[in-house]
Amino acid sequence: MPTSTKGGGHPSPPAVSTLGLRKSYGDKTVLDGIDLHIPAGSVFALLGPNGAGKTTVVKILSTLIGADGGQAQVAGQDLAADPQAVRAAIGVTGQFSAVDGLIT
Repeated sequence: MPTSTKGGGHPSPPAVSTLGLRKSYGDKTVLDGIDLHIPAGSVFALLGPNGAGKTTVVKILSTLIGADGGQAQVAGQDLAADPQAVRAAIGVTGQFSAVDGLIT
């Protein structure tokens, strides 16, 4: 699959890249080595049954919680090294808007 380029032909980093992403709560492992490579500009859906770890992955990738292991980059920024750069590069919204009741 070709890599997208920006400006002068330099390859753009993937939108999301994870390698061995892990998360546990106590002795309950909820993510056990998640690997993702989502190219910039692509459409990606994260599907699975209740309890599969979808929300946990999104919370980690949006810097709301930390991973217990593995590596992750969002928009070319390393989550562990520079979470502020990740937050500056993304926008996240849930399934339901918190402002719907305020709109007139």
